[in-house]
Amino acid sequence: MEETTASTGTLTLTGDDSFQTQRSIPFDLAAEILSKLSVKFLLKFSTTCKSWNSLIHDPKFIKKHLRVSTKRHRLITTTCIPSKKFTVMSYPLHSLPFNSIFNLNATQYEYSPVNLDYHDRLVVSCDGIICFAINQNLVVLWNPSIGKFKTLPTLYTPKDGDNDGHTVYGFGYDPFIDNYKVVSLFYYNVYACKTEVSVYSLGTDCWRRIEDFPPLIPYSQQGVFVCGTVNWLAYYDLDGNDYYRSYAIVSLDLENETYHKISQPDYGGVIDKLTLTLMRDCLCVFSHSDSFDDVWIMKEFGNVESWVKLVRIPRFSNRCLYFDNTKILYVFEDDNHVLLLMEEKFKLKWVVYDSKNDTVKCTKLQDFCWVESKVYVESLLSP
Repeated sequence: MEETTASTGTLTLTGDDSFQTQRSIPFDLAAEILSKLSVKFLLKFSTTCKSWNSLIHDPKFIKKHLRVSTKRHRLITTTCIPSKKFTVMSYPLHSLPFNSIFNLNATQYEYSPVNLDYHDRLVVSCDGIICFAINQNLVVLWNPSIGKFKTLPTLYTPKDGDNDGHTVYGFGYDPFIDNYKVVSLFYYNVYACKTEVSVYSLGTDCWRRIEDFPPLIPYSQQGVFVCGTVNWLAYYDLDGNDYYRSYAIVSLDLENETYHKISQPDYGGVIDKLTLTLMRDCLCVFSHSDSFDDVWIMKEFGNVESWVKLVRIPRFSNRCLYFDNTKILYVFEDDNHVLLLMEEKFKLKWVVYDSKNDTVKCTKLQDFCWVESKVYVESLLSP
């Protein structure tokens, strides 16, 4: 089969001599149609002829497909059971009814853990690339949709911080250089404001030091990528009853690699704990109290007036079963249904909470194990 392709004009597919057929499709139309397909189908099409292969692997088409994919959220879940079996599953988050997401179109990915003694920590996803923290010194980038991964060079941490030190990571896209960066934030212990921050840019062979973290103590959560920045929750070493006011959100601009603080919403009461995460491509804070969890998102990054409370989720201790360690995974587009992960009597239970009717429906139940989940999108990007 002979094929021709061009940046403009048509894609022409010529059949074999026995049929003497020729089919031409306008290039822009072909790109528009293919950009709406899943990565799974695109990879199949790329093997049919050189024209499709050339188009699907073109950098401009890859970015076009990514722009469309950002509207199709999926949940990626890593599970480590006591037998050390490590599985990675993906579920669509646009399924209706909401409690059917674990039953329809689930995908299991092939992934071999690097750390056989423990498990690879799921840090963050950016543009379809998953960042795994293997340990204090090693990071792996992996695109499950195309099955490609990259192991980054070893990160050397200070020897005097080996005993009490801890590393948290961030991963995101720097639009100024059109490239992706991994950020390593090492802090010596949980009581000292002493840190070392390093950055790795894809395509380079080494980590490089940048300005240290501000004089705050980083909370033990991974960085959250939003709008060209990586954000961490940190706290001041202060005494006092107003616990949440000791927290700060510190943002690292990936372009100029400088820090600034992000103003928090008015939580309106006594807060026991905060969790920083990503929701609908916006910076998100879960504010936890004894009786409820509130979900806040910053609709316009950096604008304190744009903080909006999406939903309030009650604690479930007064129901017939006691749920503990509830994790908020996803708020659906109706701002009403919320996907939660709960621990119940040595079982893990995924439920959908209906805030309008104050009801809970179980979607999945399994034996207790170590589980991490992140929202991501499919892409053709290679790490």
